[in-house]
Order: sequence, then structure tokens, then C-alpha cells
Amino acid sequence: MARPKKQPHEKRDRRFNLRYTAAEIEHIRIEAHKAGLDPHEFARRRTLGAPVRASRTQCADPALINELNRIGVNLNQLARAVNRGRDESADWGELALELKRTLALVMASDGPETS
Repeated sequence: MARPKKQPHEKRDRRFNLRYTAAEIEHIRIEAHKAGLDPHEFARRRTLGAPVRASRTQCADPALINELNRIGVNLNQLARAVNRGRDESADWGELALELKRTLALVMASDGPETS
């Protein structure tokens, strides 16, 4: 199946050349890579005011995934113990602190929006 034809007003048939230093081009390439975009599309969006967000396809830190899994296992064990009538209130506080610490790491590793 062929790509649909663009309307005349949708075609990019004009050029607008800019000059950059080598450092500026490298910065654009790095930021475009973070956003999961081609450098030209990244620059086009930035100059036209369109939102540019960090790509969500970046690989997660395996150690962080392992830590979250470990907390989830502990949470499940505590929930089962409570459902059996055991008092595990001391462990809930410890688990909550550990979860807050890990979530803070997740939030810190999640790149902010590039504007």
C-alpha cells in the first residue's frame, strides 16, 4: 500500500538554512536522541513551539526493576499475613519507607520534559 499523497499546504518544499557550531549540532543530536526523534524533526518542533518530550522507550535500569519487584514481593507477603489475621503493622512502616525511597529514585531517573 502506497503512502497517501500530501495536500499542497502539507508539503515541505521550502528550505531554511541555519548555521551551527559543532558543539551546538552535537547538543541537538543528543537532545533529539533522548526524545527519540530525528535531529531535523527535533529542531523543527523546537523552533515551531511544538512539544518535545523525552522518549519513554528508554530501557529501565535492571537494578531498579529488581528492587521494585523485591518490594512487591514483600508487600504481597505482608498482605497475605494480614489476611490470615497476623499483626504486621511494624513491617508496613518499614516497607513504606523503602517504597518511598525507591520511588524517589524512579522519579529522579525519569527525564524531565525538554522544552
